Amino acid sequence: MPKVTLADISREAGLGKATVSRALAVEPHPDVSEETRARVKAVADRLGYRPSVTARALRAGGYHAISAVIPDNAWGWWEPAVRAAFLEAGEHGYHVLAHAVAGRPGGAASVVEDLANVPTEGILLFGSSNDTAVLRAANALRLPTVAIDDVNDEVRVPTITVDNVAGAYQATTYLIQSGRRRIAYLGSGAKSTLFERDRLAGYKKALAEHGLEVDPELVVYDTAWKWDDGETPSRSAPIEYLVDRGISFDAVFCEFDMIAAPALRSLRRAGLSVPADVAIVGFDDDLAAQLLDPQLTTIRQPYERMGRNAVRKLLAAIGGERLQPTRELEAPELIRRESA
Repeated sequence: MPKVTLADISREAGLGKATVSRALAVEPHPDVSEETRARVKAVADRLGYRPSVTARALRAGGYHAISAVIPDNAWGWWEPAVRAAFLEAGEHGYHVLAHAVAGRPGGAASVVEDLANVPTEGILLFGSSNDTAVLRAANALRLPTVAIDDVNDEVRVPTITVDNVAGAYQATTYLIQSGRRRIAYLGSGAKSTLFERDRLAGYKKALAEHGLEVDPELVVYDTAWKWDDGETPSRSAPIEYLVDRGISFDAVFCEFDMIAAPALRSLRRAGLSVPADVAIVGFDDDLAAQLLDPQLTTIRQPYERMGRNAVRKLLAAIGGERLQPTRELEAPELIRRESA
């Protein structure tokens, strides 16, 4: 599909190219009325026009770039996906510009707004795209956007994420096939995002398909967990709750890898051996999984594949393809290590 140009809009709107260019400027031009601006923007929206990065950045030559908006938290799950995005974009002649939210008062929306002054043609949004201000800013700049690992129920932009239900199902099934029958679910306590509900659903699905009932006592949450300050709790209160009350369990499925660390410490404090007494499986396969003792059996998110796939979709949109706001699920992989 050929890319829509200013000449196309000019013909459709019955206006000169100079007027069209001024009407589509980020800041209102004094020589263009609001009525004309609205008319030109309506035509541009209908035709699917994307602005020329070369014109906007006042660059000559073949410079092309996309922007990665990096979330503001200490948990760097996104790092391997960003690295893969750099590699994929480079193979297509594109640079990747990284923009960290880094505690900015306006959040991700202010980062996107600032892209008006950056030579970029599209946005890779890591994490949530639920913030309407973010999407409003992207739409105002006419920048196509693809999200990676969006955690919201409503899909607002094309999104690449892991199949969380399948991953949790795979983890729990592995524990069951290893002979475990009293499998605890250790969650983060928020229960507000899609990935949390999906992982719990996958856990329950595996139990049901193997004839095991969900014991409410074994579904526990570590509400003391902190996402953003980089601190890891020294103990897992839910695990110690189960041990102190004599509630039997022979395995733990952790909602994500980093809550496995305090769980391991609490089990060791209780004199329980992993995996002889209690097996543990996590989710994500981030760096923490390999640093624990014993190393953590976990479900690996295909970060590299997600990053490359997202770039390919974004470049297709930049080239004129109209992408629907759908969530594409990538298959996870069980990584067997010493904890189970």
